[in-house]
Amino acid sequence: MTMMEFDGLAINSGRVVAPACLYSSNLHKSVDEYLVEETDIESELLRFDSALKQSSRDLEAISTRVAGGLGIVESEIFLAQNHIMNDAVIVRQIREIVRNTRKNVEAVIFEVYRDYEEKFRAMDSPYLRERVSDISEIRRRLLDNLKKQKPGFLCEGQQHCQRGAGRIIVAEEFTADMMAHMNFEHVRAFATEHGGISSHAAIIARSLGIPAVTGLKNITEFAKCGQRVLVDGDRGKVYLEPKDEILSKLIAVEEVSGDQKVYIATPSGMEVLANASMLEDVKQAKQLNADGIGLYRTEIFFIKSDRLLSEDEQFAHYTRVVDEIGDRQVTFRLLDVGGDKPLPFLRIQKESNPYLGWRGARFLLGNPDIFASQIRALMRLTKKKRIRVMVPMVIDENQYSMVVAAIREVGQSVEMVPENLSIGAMFEVPSACIQAKKIFKRADFGSIGSNDLIQYLFAVDRNNEQVSADYNPEHPVLWDMLEAMATASRETRKPVSICGEMAGREGIVKRLLDIGINSLSVSPRLIPQVRNEMAVYAEEKESLPILDPRGFKQNAKRIKV
Repeated sequence: MTMMEFDGLAINSGRVVAPACLYSSNLHKSVDEYLVEETDIESELLRFDSALKQSSRDLEAISTRVAGGLGIVESEIFLAQNHIMNDAVIVRQIREIVRNTRKNVEAVIFEVYRDYEEKFRAMDSPYLRERVSDISEIRRRLLDNLKKQKPGFLCEGQQHCQRGAGRIIVAEEFTADMMAHMNFEHVRAFATEHGGISSHAAIIARSLGIPAVTGLKNITEFAKCGQRVLVDGDRGKVYLEPKDEILSKLIAVEEVSGDQKVYIATPSGMEVLANASMLEDVKQAKQLNADGIGLYRTEIFFIKSDRLLSEDEQFAHYTRVVDEIGDRQVTFRLLDVGGDKPLPFLRIQKESNPYLGWRGARFLLGNPDIFASQIRALMRLTKKKRIRVMVPMVIDENQYSMVVAAIREVGQSVEMVPENLSIGAMFEVPSACIQAKKIFKRADFGSIGSNDLIQYLFAVDRNNEQVSADYNPEHPVLWDMLEAMATASRETRKPVSICGEMAGREGIVKRLLDIGINSLSVSPRLIPQVRNEMAVYAEEKESLPILDPRGFKQNAKRIKV
């Protein structure tokens, strides 16, 4: 078949090739409109009542199923939709329009919810604009039940249907309802026609660490179930039936199979950690024998909950994380909100450029109550095990010192074990990298967030197609800065890791090891690949003059699969 290329918006990076799995949500772009007889109005309203009750039962059942399979936070999406759908004002409005106009209930539902969608689209907040998907999903569910239709995979019911497992989900829009229909933890990537940077698809894709691209106009009209698809989440492109030369260029690392060796432990003096956003990531990292969690994104729990979380709720969640990973290290990044991670329920003042605004360490210092609640929850963990806490978006030594002082002050009111707490800095801003040696003297460790560092270093928005070519992990200027960071780490004898996406790119591992950065934190799915590259590097070198950040030696073991 002829290759087709689609341009869209990257909402999570990474590249993967796999068969397509098409999902139809019955979006009901239009409905038939007609007048009902005066004597049939009550029957029409009974149809509406029946659809409303059935839709409520559906949402309650899905919420229960998702709570057991994915978690309480994810299930709350459906409870919120149920609450909106049964809002007395909306229900009364629909019933009154049916009575007053004699229009069929499908047409009235379509009209009322379309008006709400338009109101949400006109709002200033990007987050609220993207909540249009929830309104659309409620409308779709009501119309489905009126028409006796059900959403699902196009091949559902057929013997070969995988329900998304090992497949790339292709859909018009990622809806919350899809979570209940697919083998979620095994999905390889998302490719959708609609959705934004804070949509359900974006949040879930980032949580799962899988590539995702949206804004792919009319892709569902051309894609077919089982068709080979390449999702390029780095450049925001999707290919149907990609040519071999495209595959060899973009998907350089083959899946491990046959007689290839798989290393089940990291070579001595090196470290392969996992980036995680939810408990499922931690479970996967443990299964893949990760050396620990190098970056746990605490803000994702808040984003999914769509509200502020109490100290006890946070403590319970963090406890599950450390219990799951066992005796391996966990690095909790403090709340990193702003930019592509808004917390709309805080009603933060709108910023013209949130990526350069009130985020990271600035946000923490400016919200002492939220900050203190999280610190207390984390410090309570120290009675259980040693943990690491990382300060996001540090701009210089002074700011880092202010955050650490605030952490120490909160710690005086918490029963904790001080020696079980390490505090580190995240290096994402060029000014912090320039002051790396000064910051390392105050910090217990450091982590390089290459995603933001590259964007700020080269003034490039990688989601902007006009300038995304300048988002270049190979640029010599970046490597000069990374080498300077590694030197500062050695001179101060403070360990440094790199947790950005470049750490998982083929060929980058060797270059990082060459300059002395030997601790890499990547998406769980990339752990075998990175560990294999480290092991090959170790075999090629008779000795490795690098600092062992874990303080113990571990010999590499390998097996054949």
